[in-house]
Amino acid sequence: MESATLVNLIGAIVVVIMILGLTWVFYPAWLVAMASETKWTIRKDSEGKSTNEKKVVLSLVIPAYNEEERISIMLQSAHDFLQSTPGSEVLSKLNQCLQHHDDNDDNDNDNDKRTISVEWIVVDDGSADKTCEVVTKVMQSIHSKNYLWKIVSLEKNSGKGAAIKTGMSIAKGHYSLMVDADGATDFGPGLQNLVENLSAHSDDDRANMIAVFGSRAHLQGESTAKRSLVRSILMWAFHFFVRLLVSSSIQDTQCGFKLFDQQAARLIFGNLHLQRWAFDTEVVCLCDLLQVTMLEVAVPWQEIEGSKLSTSKFALAMASITMLRDMICVRLCYTLRLWTASSQAQSNSKLKSS
Repeated sequence: MESATLVNLIGAIVVVIMILGLTWVFYPAWLVAMASETKWTIRKDSEGKSTNEKKVVLSLVIPAYNEEERISIMLQSAHDFLQSTPGSEVLSKLNQCLQHHDDNDDNDNDNDKRTISVEWIVVDDGSADKTCEVVTKVMQSIHSKNYLWKIVSLEKNSGKGAAIKTGMSIAKGHYSLMVDADGATDFGPGLQNLVENLSAHSDDDRANMIAVFGSRAHLQGESTAKRSLVRSILMWAFHFFVRLLVSSSIQDTQCGFKLFDQQAARLIFGNLHLQRWAFDTEVVCLCDLLQVTMLEVAVPWQEIEGSKLSTSKFALAMASITMLRDMICVRLCYTLRLWTASSQAQSNSKLKSS
């Protein structure tokens, strides 16, 4: 009798643990299902009436959360490069890549006569500081006739994934570059590397849609030498689970420097569910599901002070566990078809301009 009671107790404990475990694993999916619409407003828009005369080759989508101290440096660095001779060459090369995919466009001749322009989209993710004011000052100081500016404000802090998704949904560029506001990736050399690899694959008929991922994988040896044993173990474990659960095609999913062609950007971010840090891993999953060609390219990168992520060992361990949970959730949701990847370009119903 006592033996049967013990077995029942153990069975009940196992069931409870399983229920709690599944609840924890699918918590990100529950958050997505329960999330309200991401509301946003365009606070500044410099397009004016001359938009039709401009050919937006590149959109820069820059998520920002309490970045008043760092974002001006990054914007100035990007501007300086784009106004330089190497920057002009990069934009011309992007335009050439575009022409390879525009053979059936009846307006090609007209497009070629338009001014090649860059669209800047800064998405303020509910900042509590003066991020928008700082960006406005920078916008006014580095104004160019070849620039289009949008400063977009989310109604509340919704996460980096939500900010990027919002920016990509309104981007008009034929190519869109997701770039972090901290300037950790050296903008000029980084963009050159990405565009060089994009250009090398522009003649590939199989690459109808393409995503070029900036990568810090080449820095692993150097960073491992500087990291503590705990941090190195966490890094190796994370990369192992990325290969196991996400994709073996990309080593560094988290670098905030990624280039997408227009069709790929619309499909990937139109289907994106995760709103916070782990959204990059879902982007990789969606590339696989939507048959988007993925390239991984080394970019120069350095740590910048002011990170929003705590660097304590406990905080890093918890962040790593949370990322692992999110990766498992993403894989299960797509495998079980709780989430599906639509091949039709569409804006997500939970994005709303207010």
